[in-house]
Amino acid sequence: MKNGSDYINYLSPTGLIGFWVLFIGLLFTGIMFYFVFFRFNEDDVSYKDKERKKLEEENQKTKIAKLYPKGKYWYKFFFGTSPSV
Repeated sequence: MKNGSDYINYLSPTGLIGFWVLFIGLLFTGIMFYFVFFRFNEDDVSYKDKERKKLEEENQKTKIAKLYPKGKYWYKFFFGTSPSV
């Protein structure tokens, strides 16, 4: 007949169940470390997102160009003469 302490020995790190619990815990910790520190730093920008950002940048440049036009009129307005190009 076994004592109650014999059943607890299976859960110790040297016991059968304890070894597998530690092994699975280390494996899980390693996988989480990989996903948090290595996969997080990868640049996973989709093609559509790159296109959207490029389109937004172009729209921003056209809006800025409308606000600050570079024509002969503006040059003459600020400097009083036409630019000599």
